[in-house]
Amino acid sequence: MSEYQYYEFRAVDRPLTDKEQAELRALSTRAEISAYHFSNVYHWGNFKGSPDEMVERYFDAHLYVTNWGVRRLMLRLPMRLFDAERASPFLEGELPALQTTGDKVILTFELDEAWSDELVQGEGWLASLLPLRQELLSGDLRALYLGWLAGVAFGRVGADEEEPPVPAGLGALSAALTALADFLLIPPELLEVAAQASAALEEPAPRAELEAWIHGLPAPEKDALLLRLVDTAGAAPAPELLHRFQEGRARETAKAPASRRTVGELLRAAVALQQARERQEKERQVATREKELEALAAREPTAWKQVDELFATRRPKDHAAGVQLLVGLREVARRRGTEAQFSRRLSQLRERNARRAGLISRMDREGLSAP
Repeated sequence: MSEYQYYEFRAVDRPLTDKEQAELRALSTRAEISAYHFSNVYHWGNFKGSPDEMVERYFDAHLYVTNWGVRRLMLRLPMRLFDAERASPFLEGELPALQTTGDKVILTFELDEAWSDELVQGEGWLASLLPLRQELLSGDLRALYLGWLAGVAFGRVGADEEEPPVPAGLGALSAALTALADFLLIPPELLEVAAQASAALEEPAPRAELEAWIHGLPAPEKDALLLRLVDTAGAAPAPELLHRFQEGRARETAKAPASRRTVGELLRAAVALQQARERQEKERQVATREKELEALAAREPTAWKQVDELFATRRPKDHAAGVQLLVGLREVARRRGTEAQFSRRLSQLRERNARRAGLISRMDREGLSAP
C-alpha cells in the first residue's frame, strides 16, 4: 500500500500577505496556496515545514491525516475569547491538548492509532470541522468534551477517573460536532451514553435581552469593540460580544452540578448498549427469516421450479440465488418433516447438473450434498 499524508491549513481571521505566501511556497513547490489556504498530499517523502510553527505564525486551523492511523486537528483561537477556567476540566488528559503562544491558544485533537477499514481520505474534513472554531469562540465547549471522550474510547483515560462537566446539547450535535465525533472515531454507543447526562440546549436569548445587555456596556468597551471592527488585523467583535454575553447569562442560570460518572461506568454502559443493540438486530434478523420461510413454504412448488430456471442459466449470481433458495427449502422441509422428499429432489437436481463442477461445489459449500 502506498503512503498517504494529507496536510491542510486555513486562515480565518486575516488573509496571508504576499510575503507570507512566498515563505510558504519555499516550504513546498507542489502545495496549493492562497491567501486563506494551504494544502498538499504526499505519497512519498515528507513535508519540510513544521505544522506547529505554521499554525503559530500563519493559520487558524490545521488538519493532518495519514493512512497509518494519524489524525490531527489544530485550532488557533484568540486568548481573550477562550475561557481557560471553564475549559480546564476537559484538558486534564492527553486529548485535547492546549498550548499558548503570544495572545493565542492552540487546541490539538490528535489520534495516532486511528486505524479504520475505510479508505483514508483527508480532503473535505477541514471544511466540515472549521465551524468548531466559531462554536468554541461563542463559548460552546462540546468539542472539548468530545475530545476527552475520544481519549476514553482509545484508552487514554483511567477507568477510575471522573468525567468533566457534561455540557448541554450532546444529544443534538451541530454538523461540525458530528463531523468531529466521526473524525475522532468515537463509538456511537459511547457518545449516546455520554449524552444521557447532558441537558438540552438553552433557547437563544431574546433579542431584547441582548440589546439591554449591550446598552449596559461601559462606553470605553463599546469604543474598543468598534475599533476592532474596522481593524482588518483583528477578529470581528461579534464572537467576543456573544461569548461575554453568554458567560454572564450562564452564571445567572447556573444549576447545581450533576453527579459525575467514572470512565469505567461510561465504558460499561456503552458496552451494555452495544450488546443490547446487537441482540435487537439478531432478533430482527430471526423475525425477518421467519417471515421469509413462511412465504417460501406457501410457494414451495413454484420455488423448486425457480431453482431449475436459475440453474439453467450461465450466470454465477443466478446459481448463487438458486442455492440460497435450496437452503430455504431445506429448512422448510425440516419444519414440515418432509426431509426425505427434499433429499430425493436434491439428488435428482444434482444428477441433472453433475457436469457443472462450479455449481456442484457451490451446493457442497452450503451443505447441500447428496445423502
